[in-house]
Amino acid sequence: MDEFDDITFYYLPRDENQMADALASLASMIQVNKLEVMNPIQMIIYETLAHCNSIEEEGKDDHPWYQNILQYVKNREYPDQATETDKRTLRRIAIEYVLDGDVLYKRGKDQVLLRCVDAVKAKKIIEEVHEGICGTHANVLQWLDRS
Repeated sequence: MDEFDDITFYYLPRDENQMADALASLASMIQVNKLEVMNPIQMIIYETLAHCNSIEEEGKDDHPWYQNILQYVKNREYPDQATETDKRTLRRIAIEYVLDGDVLYKRGKDQVLLRCVDAVKAKKIIEEVHEGICGTHANVLQWLDRS
């Protein structure tokens, strides 16, 4: 503090300062050697939510985003070119998924099963919600589509 001319502290509740909270959590997970140079963290803030970007970019290989998870849960098969780290990650992720016939569900924290849908189905769901098929409940889901 002796190196600064002036210092001012402001209290911000955690829920109003999510970025600082996220950075503090990240910092607590990293061990730093004081002798090595730390590169700055580059951050990009997008105008749309991450899942909206995922939905739009899915059509590149004609496979839904959950293809590898479905393949593993159904047949215990790994994707071609999967490294040992990829396989370990897939096994860890797949624990949260349940297969009922040909339909894949993700088990939520409250044990509710959430159906996995591809980009086409997700877009249709969003359009139907915005067209009013859900009536007054549509306001709850408006954050899904910021376009």
